[in-house]
Amino acid sequence: MISNSPFLERAGHNRGSIPISKRRFASVSMVGKNIDDLCTRCGLTLAHVVLYEVRGAVRGVKCKTCGSEHRYRGAKQERQPNTVRRISQVASGTPRPARPADARLWERRNTATAPDAIVREYKRTERYQKGEVIAHPQFGRGFVETITADSMDVLFREGRKALVMNRQPAPEAPGR
Repeated sequence: MISNSPFLERAGHNRGSIPISKRRFASVSMVGKNIDDLCTRCGLTLAHVVLYEVRGAVRGVKCKTCGSEHRYRGAKQERQPNTVRRISQVASGTPRPARPADARLWERRNTATAPDAIVREYKRTERYQKGEVIAHPQFGRGFVETITADSMDVLFREGRKALVMNRQPAPEAPGR
């Protein structure tokens, strides 16, 4: 039995699964033993049973939780739950700071706007004109700067963004 190995007893691993860093030093086959691995179906690092080895290295495992069989990858970091991120965060992982010139221009326009000015809620199906003030659900108050047939550039506190406009609503799915 693998738990009788003096190496593993000295390392304090005399029960259950063998840590990944120590598995190469065990002189006994790992087939049938427990090992931690990242389950491809569960997305978590869980206990697996070793199904087969190739030249002494674990290659195939079966999850003890969901029963899926897959290639052994090693216990890696668990997947993070899906999180909503700004588009500017996707590339670098941190929010992109606004250009100082854009931030100053936004502040000037915001203070120059009358308190009773009409602020339209942004909807991709509506048409906008240059100079209008819009309220975007994610970016906040913005000022329409340039217009094309189906898009516009809007100055927000975070910087300039290209937004779509004048788009037809999505057709209803049949059977609804």
